[in-house]
Amino acid sequence: MHTHMKRTTLLLDTAIYGELKRRAALEGATLTAVVERALRIGLEHLDAPRRARVQLPSYDLGPFLSDPSRRDTMPGAPSEEDA
Repeated sequence: MHTHMKRTTLLLDTAIYGELKRRAALEGATLTAVVERALRIGLEHLDAPRRARVQLPSYDLGPFLSDPSRRDTMPGAPSEEDA
């Protein structure tokens, strides 16, 4: 064991632990190596600047064809005669 490394105990959700073990087995790596890599990626992600907001285009589609506040004027709405 390297002298510059610290030993610790982690309490992990069983699903996360299972996924870490599965990845370690698939990669032929140790659980320690997989956890360390995951932590490094997570820490880098926390430091990464957030993406700028995307400005979506808007379009003027003209006036409403019917009054949206009155359901009885909406196309396809049941009329009083249907009720």
